[in-house]
Amino acid sequence: MANTVYGPFTAINVVQGVTPANATWGNNAQTQASVALHGLNPDFSGAFVHSGITCARNGVTLNQLDVATGIAYLAFSDGTVGKIAVGASTAGQFVTSVINTTYYLFLKNDGTWQWSTTSTTANAIPICTATTDGSGNINVVTDVRHTAGSPGVPYLVGNKLRDQTVADAAVHNFTLVSAIPVTGLYRISGQFYIAAGALRKHLFSLSFTQGHSGSATSKAFVSTNTTGGLLWDASGSGDSASAGDAVGSMMVLYLQAGSTLTLRFQDAGWTSGTNLISGVCERVI
Repeated sequence: MANTVYGPFTAINVVQGVTPANATWGNNAQTQASVALHGLNPDFSGAFVHSGITCARNGVTLNQLDVATGIAYLAFSDGTVGKIAVGASTAGQFVTSVINTTYYLFLKNDGTWQWSTTSTTANAIPICTATTDGSGNINVVTDVRHTAGSPGVPYLVGNKLRDQTVADAAVHNFTLVSAIPVTGLYRISGQFYIAAGALRKHLFSLSFTQGHSGSATSKAFVSTNTTGGLLWDASGSGDSASAGDAVGSMMVLYLQAGSTLTLRFQDAGWTSGTNLISGVCERVI
């Protein structure tokens, strides 16, 4: 899919006496309005990747790099910083052949790509690198999207996860973030409202994919003992029977791009009432 470039800005020459209904002039004015709406003031921001544009080796064609859709802001020829909407790569677009070397992928400010063994290019920002093995296939892909002058990735907030209800003894998995936008550090916090009932232990945990190793794991979100997740009540006895709010311990985790962050809850001894679960995830800048 082709990339869409919003810019650079081109001034309209306004001449006295031009017919007000001139279609060419009107269409050009609309185009420039679109450029302005999708642009940033260069005094406040340089070029950066806003979201997506993640890279990975194709699972079948081992010498092919796949690039996901996303949004980037680059400096145009007129000095402004404008938006480029990146489309997904197509089969055969980014392939390797040279053995035991490094390929570099750059997004250029005209919406085109540079994919070669050359490590620099003008008017572009780096996206990723890919090293090849003795057969010319890709063996390691490295994310290099964070560049000098970048304001960083905006905060990602999982704000739709609020007051999710649980009124049984089953394990419930709630998606806090369906796809982590970039590999990096994320701050996660959550809480739940305890339904009154018989003494019981609550399990409150996170399931995620680690950014360094790419392995899936889960971590308890509250204080724990040998019997699993344990929520402390006001008396410190460790078991909860009275209704009230419980706040999970805040965690900072290094998460892998494209992976899912899941909030898990179980009230194993549930007999009655409704638990309410909420959570939030934000990018650490």
